[in-house]
Formats: sequence, structure tokens, C-alpha cells
Amino acid sequence: MTNLSTFLLRTAFVLILPEVTRVLLVPVPVPVDIRVPQAGRSEFIVKKGTDTIAVELFSRDAESLTSEIYQTNGPRTQYTLKLRPDSSVSHVELTRQNRAGGTAGISVHFTPALVTAQFSAGGQSEKAEFAPQGKSTPFLAVSFALAEQIVQASHLKLGQSLKLTAVRLGAGDTATLTVNRFHADSASLSMPDVELRVALSPTGEVVGGRHVGQNWTVERKSAK
Repeated sequence: MTNLSTFLLRTAFVLILPEVTRVLLVPVPVPVDIRVPQAGRSEFIVKKGTDTIAVELFSRDAESLTSEIYQTNGPRTQYTLKLRPDSSVSHVELTRQNRAGGTAGISVHFTPALVTAQFSAGGQSEKAEFAPQGKSTPFLAVSFALAEQIVQASHLKLGQSLKLTAVRLGAGDTATLTVNRFHADSASLSMPDVELRVALSPTGEVVGGRHVGQNWTVERKSAK
């Protein structure tokens, strides 16, 4: 087995990273057919200025979180999280379809002692594992549904913070993620090159937010 950071970094350049860099920084209008959430779903609209760059449709219950992210010039990412009773993530299955129609996937399993991952694309697969420092979580900068899940799983009171080992599904590496409940209705998720700030409802839902470095803003629309 290979080191997880090396493994994810190598595979991400095939699966995710080049597409995210090109797609999310070149906004185009959103196709109409991805703007209508199904019953029981909510959505986040991610914008840069007045341009929509991604739409995330998601649903959640006590055991799982499922999300579909549509980038506005073609690529689509879908993931499903298996949740523990404390809202932490025990497993994630992610698939990505690029603009040419090619697909690849990442499966990651989280335990307190070990994180294991498997990557598959083009009929081939590879496995990796590592021992996390403290608690661990998947992370995807464009997914505010996942950011919401991380904040809820942290169970922080006002003024508290928590450090996690983040498996960055979009960047293809691992990093130390700090979750900080700096205000009664706000929280931040930060690492060396990423900072998300989210506004929270009294029940802990993300109602809006922004990606500080990319100047993305996000708006939540409730299920219809």
C-alpha cells in the first residue's frame, strides 16, 4: 500500500484537480435542468460575483448524506457519506464524470486508528492507508453540504475549536483542518490554502457562506 497523500495527489490530477481549476474559475450560465431540486432535497448555489459556478443538490437523513455537484461547464460529482450517530463520517463513496464522459471514483473508510482509500478509473484500482492524527474527515471545498456536516459533527460551543485530519477529495491530499465556532451563528473551516466561513441557523444548518480565497459566495435554498 502507498502513502495516502501521495496516492491521492497522483490520482487527483487525473480525476479532479485539473477540472476544478478550469471549471470553477471560468463561470458560465447554469443550465436550467440542474436548477430544480427533487422533493426532499435542498440546494446550495455557489457564485463568483454574479456568475453561478456550481450547484449542489443534497439530501440527508440520520444515517447518510448524498450530494450531487454540477459545475457549470459540464463535470458532475456525486458522493454519499455514511454517518455515525454522532454525525461523524465513517465512509464516503465519490464518483466524478468529466466533460468527456469519463468516470472515476474514490472510496474512503474512516476509523479512529486508520483511514483506508481505494481509487478506480479506466478499469484499474489502487489502495492506500494511513494512521490519522486525531479525528479525520473527508473535505471538498466546493461542497457546503459537507462543510455543514463537519461543523455539526464537531459539536463546538461558542469560542471552541477543533483540529481534524482532512482527506481533501478535490485537492488530492491530506491537511490539518481547523473548525472554529467563532460566533454564535458563524463558524470557519480553515487550512493553509483554504478558508470557508459559514453562517448558521439556530438548528446548525448552513444558510450561507463564502470561500475566502476564491471569492465564492453560497446561498442555501430549502427543500421544496
